[in-house]
Amino acid sequence: MTFWYALIDAAQDASLRPLAMRCDKAECLFSGELDPALAAAAPHLVRIDEGSPLMAAWQERGAGRNWGILCQSDVEFDALRRHFKKFLNARLPDGTVALFRFYDPRVFNTYISACTPKEAAPWFRGVRRYSVEGEGGAVHDYRLRDGRVCDGDRPAPG
Repeated sequence: MTFWYALIDAAQDASLRPLAMRCDKAECLFSGELDPALAAAAPHLVRIDEGSPLMAAWQERGAGRNWGILCQSDVEFDALRRHFKKFLNARLPDGTVALFRFYDPRVFNTYISACTPKEAAPWFRGVRRYSVEGEGGAVHDYRLRDGRVCDGDRPAPG
């Protein structure tokens, strides 16, 4: 069965984590026992539906606030969480490992548009599409077609 999921950036709004925790399925992408302040600001994977309080808040007051990204998948929730956890760290050119805030729509749009087909392929393993808000309220609909990232019917720039 295919579901919509939100990868939320709880650091963007203090109301996001409590809203996420009211959904049927919600888990922090960070593992282990977290300091409460970190847990309140951490990224979360949330299975959403049209009637959820999170979705209602997102539609009413989330526009332009970089609350996160949406994706559609038929992968089981825990497997999808493990999938996204793999992308939390990025190795910088100097070898330093840094948190990769891919769940911030500004970061995701820039990154996925610049990916080579080889770089983009892992992002779509088990994910059918990403729906991501862009500048000026535009919504990007990223899918992988013939190995290339497309935004709607057009190849993504990059």
